Amino acid sequence: MWSSDLDSSINPRGGFLESLNKTDGIKERKKQTIVPAMIGNLLSFSSTDEPKLWEIPVRMFMIVGLVRNVEETTTKISYDIEDETGTITALKWLEMDKKTSDTTMQINTYVRIVGFLREQTDKRHILILRMWPLQTLNELTNHILEVTYVTLKAKMMAKDVTTLEKDQDNKNDLNGEAAYYGMSEAQTLVYKIIHAQNDTESGIERDKIKEKVPNSLSGKVDEILDFLSSEGHIYTTSSDDYFKTT
Repeated sequence: MWSSDLDSSINPRGGFLESLNKTDGIKERKKQTIVPAMIGNLLSFSSTDEPKLWEIPVRMFMIVGLVRNVEETTTKISYDIEDETGTITALKWLEMDKKTSDTTMQINTYVRIVGFLREQTDKRHILILRMWPLQTLNELTNHILEVTYVTLKAKMMAKDVTTLEKDQDNKNDLNGEAAYYGMSEAQTLVYKIIHAQNDTESGIERDKIKEKVPNSLSGKVDEILDFLSSEGHIYTTSSDDYFKTT
């Protein structure tokens, strides 16, 4: 789905780039990847930040839209490109010897553009690297599907990384608890949570203990409490659900 190959990755008949189903993480994604986007996505980025799609830095975008206006000078061609989410200006700078690729697109023509997002005098525009007309309207439908897929995939990748970081933090919390009295690290953690509440009248309640342990450990709290009680490390107070350490 993502690609850094401008020439070989883009299929003008509709198909798209390469798969996102790779094992490398978000931090491995390169800034030169081409990302399909709606114009509204490009207009929504903060002007002070580099463009990112769910924390993935993005340098080049691909849009599909309708040419609404054309202005041509000796040095550049300016297009107003519109899709269902907004309108943006796309600039094509001309070389000294005009090439076939510099042919001006006609108004009311659907085009596909690959380019960089730029901003000048508080106005955002696209610097065109490559531009060509659609061959069929199926490409428009395909582009919308690509944008939807890449958005959902990026969200999922960002969620996976967040979950991994939280799990690592929880693991570090457990590893930081030095086991003692022959207890495991998890048992030591629960013991210390209970011991911290020894000065209260009834100690700490079972559900409160579950709230204080890492999520990965909450389902094992009852088992740990039974062990600590049987070993004489803790005892119940006002009810079977309140505990203090011995």
